[in-house]
Amino acid sequence: MLGCRHIICGVLAALFWSGEALAQSFLDSDFYCRTYGCVIVHDGVTFDVYDNFIFAGGGTVPPGGEMIPWTGNPFQGSGTVDPVLTGTRDEGVHTVPGGGEGVLLGIDTDANGTIDLAPTTNQLGFLDASGVFQPFGLTGSARLLADLQTYERSFYLSSRTDFYVAAQARTLGAASQFSSPDRLSDIRFVYGITRSGSDSGMAFGQSARPGTYFSALPGIDSLGDVRGQPTFILEFRDSIRQAADPSLPRQSVRFDYAYGLEAYDLSMGFGDLRYQIEFTFYNR
Repeated sequence: MLGCRHIICGVLAALFWSGEALAQSFLDSDFYCRTYGCVIVHDGVTFDVYDNFIFAGGGTVPPGGEMIPWTGNPFQGSGTVDPVLTGTRDEGVHTVPGGGEGVLLGIDTDANGTIDLAPTTNQLGFLDASGVFQPFGLTGSARLLADLQTYERSFYLSSRTDFYVAAQARTLGAASQFSSPDRLSDIRFVYGITRSGSDSGMAFGQSARPGTYFSALPGIDSLGDVRGQPTFILEFRDSIRQAADPSLPRQSVRFDYAYGLEAYDLSMGFGDLRYQIEFTFYNR
């Protein structure tokens, strides 16, 4: 089972002072964002703010230090944000197979790496007692494959500072042949930035900075590379926000990531693999 846990966020309505939409977004009007720098993470509906100002004791987060998530700010909302499916405004769904369900196995009839024959599944895409295999014949080229697609998720980023994006993967769940932390190295992890576009009618990126001001850090290819502790995966060398805009999404870029097992055979054992991916933000 592939799954992930995401960022705790607040309500986007709090982005405006009082009930009236002003000519600027929160990034443009908040004193601490403008003076010390901040990062906003959101899905177009809910949001969270990470500051470079240390509200608890004063001072600023040093270079390389973890940025401070909002606590106790009167404009902070509450709730949980799930990343959207890439290119859509639909939130990702992470459902664990129930008892008696399993990951789909199919038949690759011509050894090209694609499943050609597969049983029917339930509405969640899992194989259970109601699954049916149509009659088929085997040849010397036939192979048994796991139908493990790549899962794609996204969320939106804006900022008024230089910063790093860090990721950390943790295994969860009961012991099985797949529960070893080493299995995370079998899960490919790729990511990138989409500068602008429109997701289900929500425009983003039009007031974000152009140019080569961000880059992926080397050596990150699987979830095993971000296991155990937060690991820097992206570096932003300037603020994402370029121009004042009443729309936060137009001041944002979209962070996209994909993950999944590239290959599986029965020699790898059976069981479930559950993990969470946490993203945090650091001052550059």
